[in-house]
Amino acid sequence: MEPNRRTFLHATMGWVAGWSTASARAQASLELKSLQIVLPTPPGSQPDVLARWLVDPMARRAKVPGSVLNRPGAAGAIAADAVLAADPSSGPLLLGGLDHVAYSHVNSNRRALDPFVDFVPVGAVNRDTWVVATGAEQRAGTLPELVQAARSGVPISYGTSGEGGTAHLLSVRLCRAIGLEAQHVPYKDSYLPDLIAGRIHFVIAPTPAVLGQIKGGRLRAIATLTDARISVLDAVPSIRELGWPEQVFYGGLFLFAPAALSAHQERLNGWLAETLRQPDIAMRYHDAAIEPTPLNVEETRHAITQRLRLLDAMRIAVLGRSR
Repeated sequence: MEPNRRTFLHATMGWVAGWSTASARAQASLELKSLQIVLPTPPGSQPDVLARWLVDPMARRAKVPGSVLNRPGAAGAIAADAVLAADPSSGPLLLGGLDHVAYSHVNSNRRALDPFVDFVPVGAVNRDTWVVATGAEQRAGTLPELVQAARSGVPISYGTSGEGGTAHLLSVRLCRAIGLEAQHVPYKDSYLPDLIAGRIHFVIAPTPAVLGQIKGGRLRAIATLTDARISVLDAVPSIRELGWPEQVFYGGLFLFAPAALSAHQERLNGWLAETLRQPDIAMRYHDAAIEPTPLNVEETRHAITQRLRLLDAMRIAVLGRSR
């Protein structure tokens, strides 16, 4: 190698190493002035409720003010972009599912965000179950009855919050498994009024999102996508019990920080895990039919990796493409 080229490469490598070290030092010395949990969903939604349970206990541990910001829209892209654009010292954290991170830009022809590059995983917020629900006045009260109605000529439809979301993927997967021909109806706003009124026939949703309507008698649960019956809906058969064990699915939300806060990942994870172990938080989770998941950073990374593999496979099977 020529001396000039060798000198140039050594200088360049030294500059990169120095820049990386300086960047790491800057991240480590960054002082958090607040914690902001940013949500891709509106006030009153399940993620919003969870965020408001968690933000104050976490902020007290961080000894900074805490707040919740709702930035719904664009399949989660608005919230994700807001977190990435925020001043890192404001402690911006995204609370959402992988729909809101890894897949939020897929339908807008933008580069897909990477939960391990653009963000750093802080922790798992919860593990929840999913339920198949119909309007309480629907004549078809079981999955086989929905299939029979479709075969007799009744047009069957189901609602979701949009194409490519987890609910859509699960709905298509279930319809294929049980032989149900059904029309997908995507909603920008809540599908609950149409479901309750019978204008659509069923939805697949996280149990906490529809549990109040089920207990209030406006909706009826006809199956849970679980291995066994769940305690809050113990009269409802599980999908394994009904003979379709491959339809079992457990969901949950994660807390992500922008990559600029990577030096604070362990501390943020510790504050979240301590909060999730609080007895009053555990009781709130139990009453809402969700499970607290105080995972460490490595366990959280593993959980996200496993969920990504499953959702990528489902997207390819349903949409013919992934990220």
